[in-house]
Amino acid sequence: MSRKLTFLYLTAALFACSSCSRYYYRPNAVNTPLLTDAGQAHLNIAGSIGSTTDDFEDDGTSYLFDLQASVSPIKHLGIIANYSTYKYTPDNPDAINGNVDGKAHLLEFGVGGYYAKGNKFKMVVDCYAGYGGGQIRSDVDMRINRFFIQPGIGVRSPFFDAAFNLRLVSAKYSSFDGKGMSYDYLLSQGLINDNGQRRIDNTRYAFAEPSFTVRTGYKFLKAQLQMVFAQEISSVPWDYHPSRYTAGVYFSLEEAIAEARK
Repeated sequence: MSRKLTFLYLTAALFACSSCSRYYYRPNAVNTPLLTDAGQAHLNIAGSIGSTTDDFEDDGTSYLFDLQASVSPIKHLGIIANYSTYKYTPDNPDAINGNVDGKAHLLEFGVGGYYAKGNKFKMVVDCYAGYGGGQIRSDVDMRINRFFIQPGIGVRSPFFDAAFNLRLVSAKYSSFDGKGMSYDYLLSQGLINDNGQRRIDNTRYAFAEPSFTVRTGYKFLKAQLQMVFAQEISSVPWDYHPSRYTAGVYFSLEEAIAEARK
């Protein structure tokens, strides 16, 4: 996604090509429910689409989509679910050098706890942990599974929400298919080492992913802007994209029901 789609104040909005190499990981959106009481249910739909002309991708079109849900069946307990997709279409396909269509999807579930204090403006502290998996199809094909834990702190009010989360991720690839790409190509992308004994799917990789989320609107319907960054913790010999910027709509079911009953 173009860096020209920057995260502007109240304006703006796992896998594609870089200017000289591919990348094989991109952070998905962080589910930031800001639950405060039992019986709450929230839904977020977000994404972005645009031309890729930055330092991380060749010219083309990229598409991001995120669907997130959260519910609190009892006070202080939250359950979250995330579905993310990514698609990249190059302007000038080059199969030999790996500049081809790329797409990926990821489905995750998590559970955690929250504590909220305040009246109209509520301070929320929460922490969720979860697991998910998905698939990558591009110059090479493979599956991915991830464990994550995401502590966070934020504020929720009728007109404005803001939150910071620090998600820690442990990712593992499997079912690696080089799709006939040459040894030299796989080596140049860091997918194997120089003796061919290590592949991308031989170990786990750890990332720290801080995120910032802002919402504005009225009660049950708010516009959301989010930026997520990724920084390797373990050694990662292949390229990954360091950010994800999205815009979307956030819906609170319990507040919509309360408004309808007035």
